[in-house]
Amino acid sequence: MHIVFITGNYPSPRHPTSGTFVQQFVWAIARQGVKCTVINPTSLFDRRFGSYPARYSKENAGGGWEVNLYRPFSISFSHKNLGWTHTGRWTQYVLNFVSKRAVGALGTRPDVIYGHFLYHAGKAAVVTGIHHSIPSVIGVGEGTFWTVEAFGFARAKRDFALTAGFIAVGQHIQDGLSTQIGIPLGKITVEPNGVDCTRFFKADQSEARSQLSLGLELFIIAFVGTFDDLKGGKELVSAVDGMSGISLAMIGRGEKSFDSKNIIYKGTVNHTQMCTWLNAADIFVLPTREEGSCNAVIEAMACGLPIVTSNGNYMDDIVDNEVAIRVDPVDVRAIREAILVLKNDPERRKRMSEACLKKVKQFDINERARRVTVWMEELVKKKS
Repeated sequence: MHIVFITGNYPSPRHPTSGTFVQQFVWAIARQGVKCTVINPTSLFDRRFGSYPARYSKENAGGGWEVNLYRPFSISFSHKNLGWTHTGRWTQYVLNFVSKRAVGALGTRPDVIYGHFLYHAGKAAVVTGIHHSIPSVIGVGEGTFWTVEAFGFARAKRDFALTAGFIAVGQHIQDGLSTQIGIPLGKITVEPNGVDCTRFFKADQSEARSQLSLGLELFIIAFVGTFDDLKGGKELVSAVDGMSGISLAMIGRGEKSFDSKNIIYKGTVNHTQMCTWLNAADIFVLPTREEGSCNAVIEAMACGLPIVTSNGNYMDDIVDNEVAIRVDPVDVRAIREAILVLKNDPERRKRMSEACLKKVKQFDINERARRVTVWMEELVKKKS
C-alpha cells in the first residue's frame, strides 16, 4: 500500500520541533511495510527564516524503512480573521492546487491520501483524492475544531461528505465529528495518539540530571506545551510561585512569557533530548484547557512520571486515577495542592510511576500504526 500524507506541520531544519508527532506517526506507518510519501509545502514567505529546505529528501523511519519527503513551494496566508474575510480560505485554495499537482507528479498512483487536521491539510486531501480518484482519510486532532473557524460548520459538512474515513484521536472528537459535522459513525475510528517507546522510556534520574547539569536535591516539575492561555503554563507558574524546594522546567515556546524564581529552564528542547528532560523530573504537570490527544502526557507516562492534569473529557482516553491527579485547569489552588500531595508522598509517586509504565503500553505507536494500517487497507478494499 502507498499512502501520501499531506501536512502543514512537519519538522524542518529551521523548525525541528514542528509537527514531530506527525513525523513519528508517518515513520511508524512506514515500519509496517507501507510506502509513505509526505507532502509538506514550503511557504515562499519562509525565506525570511533562512534557506529553504531541500525540495526532496528521504527520511530514515527505522527498521530499514524510508519515507519520501517532498516540500513543493506554496504560499501561506496564515489563519487570521480579517472581519470581511478569513485568510485561511486563501491558504486553503493554494494548498489544494499545490497538493493536486504534487500527487500528480509522483508518477505512481497512491492508494490513500491522508490529511492531518480538518483544515487545511484534510480538505486538501479530500480535494486531491477526488481529483485523482483516490480515497481520502483525515486525522482529526483538533480538540474544538478550531480549524473550521474560517469556513463554518455548514460548509464543513459539505467539504468532508466524500471523505472515506476519519481517524479521531479521542472519543470526544468522534462525538464532535458526528454531531457538529454530520459524519456517520461508521466512517470514524478512534485511535488516541501513540508514543515510540524506543525514544521515550524510564531511565536513571541521577544520570539524566547529570547530563543536564541539574542538582540531585531538586524537586523538578516538567511542563511541555505551547506558552499560551490553553496549555496552563500561567496557572502552573502561579501555583508554585513562592514555594521553596520546587523547580520548574518549562519546555516549549509561544506568545506568553513566564517569569519566576522557580523556573530553572525555559525554552524548546530537541525531540531527541526530551526523554532525558522527562527522566530528570519528579512529576509532570499540564493543566491544559483543550486537547485532541495529548502527546506530551503520553510521553511523560512512558518515562514513568506521575501526572497532574485536567479533569476535562479530552483527557479521559489517556489517563485514569492510578496515573494522574486531575484538577480544574483554571484552579491555581487545586494545582498547587495536587503538586504538594505528590511532593510529600514519595510512595504514591512510586505507585503512580509503575502504573504509568503499565498503562502506556496501550499507546505504543507501532501498535497504533498497525491498527490504522489494517483499517486503511479495509477502506481501500471497499472503494476498489
